[in-house]
Amino acid sequence: MIGAEKMSGSNVVVGVYTYLDDVLNAVEKIKEAELDYRVFSPVARHEIEEVTFPEKSNVRRFTLTGGILGCTFGFGLAILCSLDWPMRVSSKPIVSIPAFFPVGYECTILFAALATMLGILHFCRLPDLLRKVGYDPRFSEDKFGLVVGSTHEQLDEIQQFLKESGADEVDVREAL
Repeated sequence: MIGAEKMSGSNVVVGVYTYLDDVLNAVEKIKEAELDYRVFSPVARHEIEEVTFPEKSNVRRFTLTGGILGCTFGFGLAILCSLDWPMRVSSKPIVSIPAFFPVGYECTILFAALATMLGILHFCRLPDLLRKVGYDPRFSEDKFGLVVGSTHEQLDEIQQFLKESGADEVDVREAL
């Protein structure tokens, strides 16, 4: 499911498409009209993502922040432990940075992975995953879906547009 964050109005218009090109053209026109929409696809298609979200995801910032915090934590933990329990070996320093690289590296990977998962959950709006307005089981099998939020005044216009854009079926449903 790719698309806008919430459906506006009290109704949604659901268009069922067979061909990817028809969906892409319809999404571009819906975006120009600044309407709320969601796109459902049976498989992950980068073309849909490029049309709906041309900018890069902010999850990468979560990953970078987690990695920096993890590296700092790993080195800090190793340094503090060696200072808390100093063990002199020959004339080597107590805080020996090369020896702490494995701990720093592993904590970097761990914290970055956890932060990435939190970023994904945040941007996917986890509580909204169970409420899929306009979802049809065919969207998981072999059809593409475009769900457009509308008010009562726009209903006929959006239905007509979806039919003209190549939708196999157009249905009006009430938003939950």
